[in-house]
Amino acid sequence: MWRRRVLLIFWVLGLVLYALPVWSGEISIFPFSAIRKGMKAIGKTVLLGTEVQEFSLEVIDVVQTKDITDSYFVVLVTDEKIRSLGGILAGMSGSPVYIRGKIAGALSHSFETQDHLVGVVTPIEAMLKIWKEEEVLAPLGKETSVVFCFGMGNRAWSRLRERLGETYALRKVLAFPRLFPGKSEKQAASLEPGSAIGVQLVTGDAEIVSVGTLTLRDGDRFLALGHPFLHRGKAQYFLSLVYVNFSLKGDEFPFKVGTPIEIVGVVEEDRSVGIAGRFGVFPKTTEVTIGVKEGTRRRDFHFSAVQEEDILVDFLPELLLDAIDRTIDRQSPGSVDLKFRITGENLNLEDEFFWVSEPDIATFTSNTFRRILEAFLKNPYQPVNVENIALEVEVFPEIQRGWILSCDFPRIVKRGEIAAGKVTVFLYRQGIRDVSLQVTVPSDFAPGEAEIVVRGRGGSSGEPREGTFTADFQEYLNQKLDELRNDGVDLEILAKGSVPQKTTYTRTHVFLPFVLEGDASSKVWVN
Repeated sequence: MWRRRVLLIFWVLGLVLYALPVWSGEISIFPFSAIRKGMKAIGKTVLLGTEVQEFSLEVIDVVQTKDITDSYFVVLVTDEKIRSLGGILAGMSGSPVYIRGKIAGALSHSFETQDHLVGVVTPIEAMLKIWKEEEVLAPLGKETSVVFCFGMGNRAWSRLRERLGETYALRKVLAFPRLFPGKSEKQAASLEPGSAIGVQLVTGDAEIVSVGTLTLRDGDRFLALGHPFLHRGKAQYFLSLVYVNFSLKGDEFPFKVGTPIEIVGVVEEDRSVGIAGRFGVFPKTTEVTIGVKEGTRRRDFHFSAVQEEDILVDFLPELLLDAIDRTIDRQSPGSVDLKFRITGENLNLEDEFFWVSEPDIATFTSNTFRRILEAFLKNPYQPVNVENIALEVEVFPEIQRGWILSCDFPRIVKRGEIAAGKVTVFLYRQGIRDVSLQVTVPSDFAPGEAEIVVRGRGGSSGEPREGTFTADFQEYLNQKLDELRNDGVDLEILAKGSVPQKTTYTRTHVFLPFVLEGDASSKVWVN
């Protein structure tokens, strides 16, 4: 009997402990079940700089369902400050709403009325479920996040806007010139409910950020927004302290324009009722450097991006496009030499490509680099944690395309030694030129009559060559990169006869700063 009583006591204690909140007892909550129409409420947000201000609200409706995460209440802004700015601003998402001095929820978004004065509030009990790691089943609803691209040119921003619109439920992607925060004494330690924050994906020479408001702080933990950012569940985004520069009424809705001051933490949860994370802890990043050169002109760029595969594939090609555009300051045909190095945990990949594009060399380079990233980051074998990406880009205004006319190698070549020869090419608007080549004859190559073939990789279609699937990651990667390579030539040695246990065919790629078409051959004798 006593054993049953002990087990019962522990079972009851377990239920009590499970039911206890996972936040400190200092947080005073106004329960959703007690909210009624006509109640007065106070919201907190930043309208300029970093100073938190209060604004007045009135509850005009309460929508209660079986699940708190699917419930909400509706408020009317009665504050003249907010009215004068055009109503509820994008960037006020997460503004804590208090009733009788207790937190009741977070302003999530506004109804698209003409005056933008009616807003939807996510109950705080729903947001607290993120901390308890309970499954949140609330519907996504309307697109709510506005993303700002600071310091990006119009072309790269337009492409990024289109790509993000296809992938994520974003309300708007806006571009602004690089802004700078005003003077502020605000520090991460003094962030409070109502403070302006940024959920950031890229920082450095371009800033890609969504401005919102801090809802609740419990020690080093926080809740914010009252709606999802990209709705990716588990996440690793930068959390920034933001300075609000100004507000605009906009064509469709009013919004805050804010500049990140510093990175102060990490967003770790991106759920339908809000985001959550920690202060003083920072996400894993990929450090990106891009150097672009044309003639004597050179510019260098640096970015830190969140270390997530989809984010890197979506954003880095557009950052590369913008870096090229800003350096060469034109949209035109040309050629490009791209060297890259990608490093990380047990990872070191280096390669070089040469491409030609008659419509526009910058977009061609950006698009093809995206294919390299997709092959690497979205491989079917293993996750890849990229810590550093270094790109060196040299742009040439000339179309460095050519056609192979002939090749010449010594009549006799020796196994295990280098055979030196040349290929004669006709280069676009440059005329005929001889290019020196070398190929090593394998020591086990079949003796006798053979042929050395110089084969251009340019092709007229410009489409990548498709390979067959392989079960080996490194072989897969080499094959994917080879599919995108159209620079230089392949040097092949073909034996005329079949000799048992001897090599009868070998192929070597030789990098040249040209895209060549056609092929030529030279007969040799292998000793």
